[in-house]
Amino acid sequence: MLFGNGFSQPFVDIASFNYQRFAADYKNDGAANATDIYALNLLLPKQFKNGNALLFRINGEAIHSQREFANATASSNLSSVAIALGYQWVSESQKWKTTLFAIPKVASDFVKPLHDRDWQFGGLILEEYKFSDRLQVKFGLFANREAFGHFFVPLFGVDWKVSERIYLYGVLPASYKIEYNAVKNKIYTGINFKTNTRSFHISANQDNEYMRFDEVVLKGFVDYAVFKNIVVTADAGYSFGKSPLQYYTHSDDLSYNNPIFTALKNYPFFTVGLVYRIRKG
Repeated sequence: MLFGNGFSQPFVDIASFNYQRFAADYKNDGAANATDIYALNLLLPKQFKNGNALLFRINGEAIHSQREFANATASSNLSSVAIALGYQWVSESQKWKTTLFAIPKVASDFVKPLHDRDWQFGGLILEEYKFSDRLQVKFGLFANREAFGHFFVPLFGVDWKVSERIYLYGVLPASYKIEYNAVKNKIYTGINFKTNTRSFHISANQDNEYMRFDEVVLKGFVDYAVFKNIVVTADAGYSFGKSPLQYYTHSDDLSYNNPIFTALKNYPFFTVGLVYRIRKG
């Protein structure tokens, strides 16, 4: 989901690159899977004198997944690019913020030329109310036309600056963090609960299949500000959601044409990243 790094949290990520890896055994036969996920995010905001902002965001993701057989390997490559154009209105009292995004996206194996099943179209509306500099409440809706059909996610979050070192923030169910500033303005650590559902059209076989990934994770994180705005991030955690699974289009029937995207056991993972981040205060 695109709204994980918005303007309501204590920082704005202008650019970030993340690498995640997990390894797990398949449930059906104990064969081994290894998956690498690369994510690139860019945000170009243009803020006006009245506090409103024009927002342009690009999100890219590439997933390389590999299955180890007795004497061979099989692999799959999926990727997506989303371009989000949005606008944020701020009320004269500075108490209310309204953020709107239109989000076209292409998500595919890119084996065949693009057609309508590769495209997804979504949107986001998020309302924020500021009780004080220490407490804000957010609510809204995310919607997208995934490969499996229409997908709607109600949103709710509370940003609460408990003290100068402890901050709770995020938007559920997408991401919520409990953050502790261990070394002032230098090292931040804490716990993050995160969910992320996305899908990719697979055209390699019959052109009527897709991969769906329902990610539900709990992780610990450490962010280290190497310089004022350059941050190295690292986290490690455990997945409780569904692993990447392949289905027939507009059906709940699992497809076994691709042995890579069948059920995995729950797994640990780690992520490292590099971010250009602007903290607010």
